[in-house]
Amino acid sequence: MRRAVLGLILAAVMLAGCGGSDRLSDSQLRAQATVICAQAARQTDRIPTPTSPAGGMQFLNRGIAVFSPELAKLRLLKPPKDDVADVYQTSLKAFKRKLHALRSAQHELRTGANPVTAMTALAQRLAPIVSSEDGAWRALQVPACLNR
Repeated sequence: MRRAVLGLILAAVMLAGCGGSDRLSDSQLRAQATVICAQAARQTDRIPTPTSPAGGMQFLNRGIAVFSPELAKLRLLKPPKDDVADVYQTSLKAFKRKLHALRSAQHELRTGANPVTAMTALAQRLAPIVSSEDGAWRALQVPACLNR
């Protein structure tokens, strides 16, 4: 009898460890997202603002090189299954749209678009996306992920 009870307890412990939820708590999600975004912010802070229209391509290339892995890392985080998950998905969707807009502008410049026109159009496309993304990060209380 004693062995059977011990066996059941051992099985329960093993099952609890296997296939358990790898979802983060609200505070864990905030902490891990903060680390990811702060690291990316340090990298983007080192990207110089272009001083001429021709510098737009390099600016985009360097920004995309930082934002792509940042988004990939943020996607790996698993928010709790509640309203936080919905808001987190909103932030990731907006981030993905922002990255798509940057890549589109990059493509336009590669194919000969006027740099001033392309960057102006990019700024107009980004404004509502960044607003949506920042709203989600604010709601999640992750200021490190706000666009600056």
